[in-house]
Amino acid sequence: MKETTLKFHIHFPVKPYLHKFLTHKFGPCFVYSKTSILSPVIKSVLTESVSSELTGFQEEMYYEVIIPSHYFNKNSISFSADKAFQFNKDVDHLFREELYQFMVLNHEIYDIKFRTSFRDYLDKFDITENDVKYETLLKQFQRNHRQNDEQKVGTVS
Repeated sequence: MKETTLKFHIHFPVKPYLHKFLTHKFGPCFVYSKTSILSPVIKSVLTESVSSELTGFQEEMYYEVIIPSHYFNKNSISFSADKAFQFNKDVDHLFREELYQFMVLNHEIYDIKFRTSFRDYLDKFDITENDVKYETLLKQFQRNHRQNDEQKVGTVS
């Protein structure tokens, strides 16, 4: 007789661009495993207290995360609107980190303009201006990139 493994399905409300990012990277749902880059985000959001407080957070898209029962039973897991908000913040951080790294590497290795890499990256995920404000992402990149350049100069002198 085949043993059935119980799994818990959590539907995180997410912003449209994060839904596209998650779906492209991990598929229509994510099955928790310790080895994935998304696992630390999920573990910290579900098992630790969150630092974020819900502020006008309301989304219509959901991303499904499947937690195997052995993990669910082993940890003290709780879910709330604040935790859903924190999940979005953490996934947004992963998204931006990957985007900015892509832009810098393409520029340094292939001499590709930052804006070209920016558009290519977002096109890969079918992320449009309706999903996220491009200017916001670019301004943050410019701030971060300028700070990194200043830090490099400071360590050289």
